[in-house]
Amino acid sequence: MTTMTNDDTGNGGAASGEPPREEPAVRLESFQAEGPLDIDITLDAGRVEVRLVEEPGAHVELRHDPSAASPWLAGVTGLLSLFGGQFGMPAEDIPARVLAQATVELVGQRLVVRMPKELPLRGVPIAVTVTAPRGSHPQVRSASADVRVTGPAGRLSVSTGTGEVSADRADDRAEVKSGSGAVRLGPMLGGLHARTGSGEVEVSSIGGRTTLVTGSGDVWLGTVQADVAVRTGTGDVTVADAAAGRIELGTGSGEIRVGVRGGTTAEVDLSSGAGRARSELDVSQQRPDTEPALFIRGRTGSGDAVISAAVG
Repeated sequence: MTTMTNDDTGNGGAASGEPPREEPAVRLESFQAEGPLDIDITLDAGRVEVRLVEEPGAHVELRHDPSAASPWLAGVTGLLSLFGGQFGMPAEDIPARVLAQATVELVGQRLVVRMPKELPLRGVPIAVTVTAPRGSHPQVRSASADVRVTGPAGRLSVSTGTGEVSADRADDRAEVKSGSGAVRLGPMLGGLHARTGSGEVEVSSIGGRTTLVTGSGDVWLGTVQADVAVRTGTGDVTVADAAAGRIELGTGSGEIRVGVRGGTTAEVDLSSGAGRARSELDVSQQRPDTEPALFIRGRTGSGDAVISAAVG
């Protein structure tokens, strides 16, 4: 089912004598579907929200959202609007044309949402909202868009040039890339590969092999029960509850702090170039009879490296 509206309601609630307010163009699509879907979303600018729920079917809303434009894209879009006539359309018609020409289709179990690439349509900020069954596999590609995924995903793949990324949960493998934006994730049970140029990374729990890299940003991990490698150029690295796995942490300038779960035996190797490496827990130089379930290696160029008890 397809619905296109311009939401132009005449007065639009304007006072007498004022020009009518023009509401954003909207496109709505609905599809019948059972079970998890492969969700493929591609756009230049705007924002994306994927809602994974306990209901069959898929619903897509596309809405022109000028507030979601990045400054540089807003400038480009403004120039294109000034010369919109050269492309055969008035500037005010461009957002509606973007929605009309966007690809929104369900083929088998694959839902595709893709904005047009042609000028002057490319770069118009669009808010994309997708509702699909829980366990679906979102894949989002954007030049500059915030991305939010609510509900449990299966696989998860997000790449945005300048935008924040948040996701509630992924039961399978997850991959997240952001040029400049914070990454905030819930449980990543199948492991994670995340990379940011400048942005903080927060993950509530990790249950699979994980690699995290950021040029300048703090990294905070909640519960860790699998192998993890973290590298940051300038930023603190914190593991709140280390329970199992091989944890390797490195920062050029920042503090490393790892909380070890109570009752867990860990092998620890810490060093700091211009700081202190210390343990707030009892340390023995004698190896245990059995191989420890937890290995921690931390390296910082200028900052303390600390082992402590997990809190909670």
